[in-house]
Formats: sequence, C-alpha cells, structure tokens
Amino acid sequence: MDKKILIIDDELDVMKMLVYRLKAKGYEIVTASNAKEGISTAKKETPDLIILDYRLPDAGPLEVPRKLKEEEALRNTPVILVTASIDGIAEKAKECNAVDYIPKPIDPDELYKKIEKHIK
Repeated sequence: MDKKILIIDDELDVMKMLVYRLKAKGYEIVTASNAKEGISTAKKETPDLIILDYRLPDAGPLEVPRKLKEEEALRNTPVILVTASIDGIAEKAKECNAVDYIPKPIDPDELYKKIEKHIK
C-alpha cells in the first residue's frame, strides 16, 4: 500500500508542484487548500504524513497542528512545515509540534529526504 501524504497549502502553484512530484515518487496524495478543509481531510483520510503551509489565511500557525494533535488517530502523524519565512523557523516548527520544515521555494531533493526520514 502506498504511503498517504496530506498537503495543506493555499498556494495553488505550490500545491500542484508538490502533488506532481510526490505522485511521481509513488505516494498517494490528498490535498486541502485551507485550515478547516485540512483538518477535516486529515480526520477522514488519516495520512501517514502532513505537509502544512505555516501561514494559512483562515488559521493562525499553531491552530492546525493543535487541532490535529487533539485527534487520537492523528496524534503521532508527522507534520512538515513549508514556509517562505525562514526567520526563526526551527523554533516555529517546534512550537507547532512539527517534525521538520522546508523553506520555499522548495528544493525537491530536500523535500524527498525529509519525507523519507519522517514517513512511517
């Protein structure tokens, strides 16, 4: 069975690039374009890993990770943040209970390495 990755990002170009690259690597991909949809999709799909945009227009940066951790089935699901704002990102990732982060623009090789490192 393919590993399932949920991508939560409001930038369509970033979403398309991630979907294309990760499907080519054999991952099953589900997507959401905002926080509310992302939380709902995560509950329904129980992904193996979540790629989360740090700044979503409908939620603060800590809201989505906090709500995900409230769900028993998602509590141990690794979250990788993606963000264009890299100032203090390591600390921000810790605050969000994220296992890692990837700066935008996304380097595909770095993306693959981090996913392989954290996916179950």
